[in-house]
Amino acid sequence: MRRILHTATALLTAFVASSAWSAPDTIHVDAQGAIYTAAGERLVMRGLNEMFVWSHDPLGKTLLPQIDQTGANSLRLVWDHKVGTKADLLKLIDATIARKMVAIPECHNATGKWGEALQGCINFWNDPQLIAGIQAQRRWTILNIANEAGDGKISDEDYLATYGAAVESLRRWGYTVPIMIDAAGWGQNIEQLLRVAPALLKRDPLRNLIFSAHSYWPPDKALPYYRLAAGAAKALGVAVVVGEGPSVTRVGQCDDPKPLPYLEGMQILHEAGVGWLNWSWGGWPNGDCNNFKYFDIAEGGVFGQWPHEPGAQIVALSPFGLMQSSARPASLYADGVVRPSGVYVHLAKRVLKVGETTAFSIVVAPANAANKAVSLKLSDGIAQLDAAGHQLTALKPGKAQLTATTQDGALSFAAEVEIQ
Repeated sequence: MRRILHTATALLTAFVASSAWSAPDTIHVDAQGAIYTAAGERLVMRGLNEMFVWSHDPLGKTLLPQIDQTGANSLRLVWDHKVGTKADLLKLIDATIARKMVAIPECHNATGKWGEALQGCINFWNDPQLIAGIQAQRRWTILNIANEAGDGKISDEDYLATYGAAVESLRRWGYTVPIMIDAAGWGQNIEQLLRVAPALLKRDPLRNLIFSAHSYWPPDKALPYYRLAAGAAKALGVAVVVGEGPSVTRVGQCDDPKPLPYLEGMQILHEAGVGWLNWSWGGWPNGDCNNFKYFDIAEGGVFGQWPHEPGAQIVALSPFGLMQSSARPASLYADGVVRPSGVYVHLAKRVLKVGETTAFSIVVAPANAANKAVSLKLSDGIAQLDAAGHQLTALKPGKAQLTATTQDGALSFAAEVEIQ
């Protein structure tokens, strides 16, 4: 009887694997390492991380609407299995997808750890409630086994054996969603990740793994490593993303106001069609490098409240940032029409003297929104608006607001100018 059951299980596994490839109902990776939706759309992840589980808002009721305005198409959900409940995690996954973002739940308890801590994260996923809930949202969910498990001393053999067994367990328990695996060395060991990735992929009966590196690399290694990540899919046939980054700073460099080459990293990844998820939104302050707050993108998690220039660039201003490069899959929308999720007004100068002119720009997210038309309104009559030329001229002292509103009236954003 055991032999018959074993044979039946093997046949079922083979059937699931073959059917997943012939008619996938999840996000999936092709043989060239490109990531696609179940509808066959190319998915280049552009998104964020957020520490919901420790925040004032574990279900994302206030933070998700703010993140949504960035146009991000993916969101990594930081979770601590000793703090948050499984029911709350499933509600957060549902709410993330409802906001038209791919949900990437992760277990944070093994950060920098191996052995028992990593096994604790693996075991966390072996729960009927989680399996059923995630599988119900399998079309738009990616399961990240553990955050940054392992220090810099994990061997290739141990990494392969441990994660290979974890992948086989997750599939045996019933997960068919893509599985994301972080690099060791606190997520930074991209060289080892790419050495082992092809062998790890073979351990997955569904061949549906995404490999994630975190870009807290020293300044002299950052650009070579971005290029390594950018070329991995073509060279190895594996899907690689920067799961935290492109990074503005790193622990050990907190007192240096000069950012790491995050802008160059975004351009390299964009040109290669490689995904990234920046750390972190800011609803829960990071706690590291507080001198410059480089680990927090939005002050208090509020869209448009950037504590530094990198936050504005990562979200809105860079052509390779979220609002200008993130494409949301049309199949996320019931009618297949991608709608605007956010609008942003940027003034080149916010303080003017009478007679002075400043340029302004309007950004509508996501990048592939079907209708990006906006109307502009300038309050108080103390400045003159040249909408066609994207310029504003100061007429008399005071304060005014330039407001951009989407054509359907659903979204607006106002930038204030002071005239002296």
